[in-house]
Amino acid sequence: MEQARTKLNIGFLRADSRLVVDLEECQIAEPALNEQIRHVRAHPAAQGRVEVVVRIAPEGWEVPRDSFFQNNFFLLPKLVEIVRECLRASGARFLVDAYCGVGFFGIETGDLVESFVGVEIDHQAIKAAGRNAAARGRTNGEFIEGRAEELLPGILERFDAGATAILIDPPRTGCPLPGLESLRRNRPAQVLYVSCHPATLARDLNILCAEGVFELKNVTPLDMFPRRSTSSAWRICGGA
Repeated sequence: MEQARTKLNIGFLRADSRLVVDLEECQIAEPALNEQIRHVRAHPAAQGRVEVVVRIAPEGWEVPRDSFFQNNFFLLPKLVEIVRECLRASGARFLVDAYCGVGFFGIETGDLVESFVGVEIDHQAIKAAGRNAAARGRTNGEFIEGRAEELLPGILERFDAGATAILIDPPRTGCPLPGLESLRRNRPAQVLYVSCHPATLARDLNILCAEGVFELKNVTPLDMFPRRSTSSAWRICGGA
């Protein structure tokens, strides 16, 4: 006899319990996201827990389903503008784009330097980065698969530190200590830190600037997640 299918709650995870709060739609989400939510509800997993990524694909970029991409498309041009201004002001001839994902920052700023290297642990993302660069005719960069904190020492030895800028765009957990220590040892001309979590940003800046190794020049805040769920990608969870 066929067992009755267990009802899945599909929606947000509660912050206090991590239980799933069931929802039919979110009134402040992009319509395309609500359409995907309805599809997930209409075609639930047979049993158990499911986690599905729903996202609006960024135009002109190849992004694998589970790979990272900046979510706020409305402020993304401003973020790129700020990064480009900082990189241009540094006078750096080389760029290392750590945690590069699908190559976004390296590709968007590669015209400002002689060459760049992107580093990313996500296998699918690093393959997509090469294709994204080729699609834009960006030929002065390369993408290497691996942990940034492990590969940074070798990469930094290839370039003149005084002519090199490092862009780090780590997860919310921040930059692992070995990566920060590598930057402190090699002392590149500039470190550009794109952060989505002020607490880990402050922690990492304190480490980088300790003993005067680096000096904090400026901080430019952008409200990329003003209402959180309005961003262009969600993880929709289901649980009995």
